[in-house]
Amino acid sequence: MFSWNLLGVLLWVIIILYLFFVVQNIRKRHITMIIKKHQQFSWLNLAIDFLEVAILLVGALWLFGRTVLDNPDLEDTSKIAATVIYEPLIMNTGSGNSSYVVIDSKKKKIGTQTYTYYRNGKQAKVSSDFATVVYGKSPLDINAAKIPYSEQELRKMDQKFQHAYVAIYTAKYKKDWQNGIGLHAGHVATRYYLIRIPDASFIKQK
Repeated sequence: MFSWNLLGVLLWVIIILYLFFVVQNIRKRHITMIIKKHQQFSWLNLAIDFLEVAILLVGALWLFGRTVLDNPDLEDTSKIAATVIYEPLIMNTGSGNSSYVVIDSKKKKIGTQTYTYYRNGKQAKVSSDFATVVYGKSPLDINAAKIPYSEQELRKMDQKFQHAYVAIYTAKYKKDWQNGIGLHAGHVATRYYLIRIPDASFIKQK
């Protein structure tokens, strides 16, 4: 099956081949200028050097931006296909108070948190960089606002799961040539976990 990501690979191959061409071409022209024309400097040669290097840099930087620095708009349906899966939480009734979520905080200069929750009989751990814990009347908080969740749908899940569920948002790059240029076609752009609980008493600090 053809993958559009091969287009991105081909473009990188072209950039690398053009790099070798530029190096060899500059070397050849300067040697010819010195040996045949007995010149150490030529404005024409210098202009061609700058033009070739400029084309190389523009092409390489543009492709690097599409490949490494890509930051897609999650609401751009022409580029991104998004799904949201809702799973009910299972209460952990182990030692200490019963809880839906266990928060493990690292006490460091650059602090990190890990959220642990249970669903479908399995334990799941997610970083706070890609998750948020929400309780109270609103099913959304400031952290989750960066993800295009449907508040109306979340409120339906509030009723269905009694405010105890996880909404897993997954955004994938569509399989087309535009995403293939950056080697992203068919790959996951981002995944985010909105962990919904009734109130703060269902959180256990570790």
